[in-house]
Amino acid sequence: MALAPPVTDRGGETRRRILDVAAEAFALRGYTGTSLNDVLKASGVTKGGFYFHFPSKEALALATLRYKQEQWSGAVMAAVLRCPRALEQLNAMVEALCDLNERDPACRAISRLCSELPAEHPELRPQLSPQLTTWVDMVASIVRRGQDEGDIRPELDPTVAAEVAVGSFIGLETVSEVLTGRADLRRRARDFRSLWFDAICRPT
Repeated sequence: MALAPPVTDRGGETRRRILDVAAEAFALRGYTGTSLNDVLKASGVTKGGFYFHFPSKEALALATLRYKQEQWSGAVMAAVLRCPRALEQLNAMVEALCDLNERDPACRAISRLCSELPAEHPELRPQLSPQLTTWVDMVASIVRRGQDEGDIRPELDPTVAAEVAVGSFIGLETVSEVLTGRADLRRRARDFRSLWFDAICRPT
């Protein structure tokens, strides 16, 4: 099996520049609306330099998805770990997600790629699913902790509660994008959080 070429510091910098440009392009124009020429022009990388790092547009899209997902996970986990109790962690997760949308519009590449790539390349579906399953698993683990702490109803299925939360937030992103360009996402997310907490929390 052929070994991948070693990535030098300079090569790593070029790769990150390509990924940053690609994330902005995918977030703004989607997978279909972004051409490799767009990425090459904006990044200032030659075609040969691009193909040294990415063999195809599909490979670039998957690498961009992983790149932004790592940043997303890091920011969300940092916010969660600052809070001692599960309900506070769930609250912090909502705020962190809204912060990401406001500070880094390129993170929207995650949702666009996850929704568009399966239609263009169904064979990539197994490589896309971890973005959602990781998010669901993260929320479900916090819900279980909340049950152990006595704040969340013990009869709830944590995975079901997490799937509802994740699916709802994705839907809120779509509605907010269409109506206001996500300007009201935080308000919508907080409204959902209040309703969801009313449904999952133990009565006081």
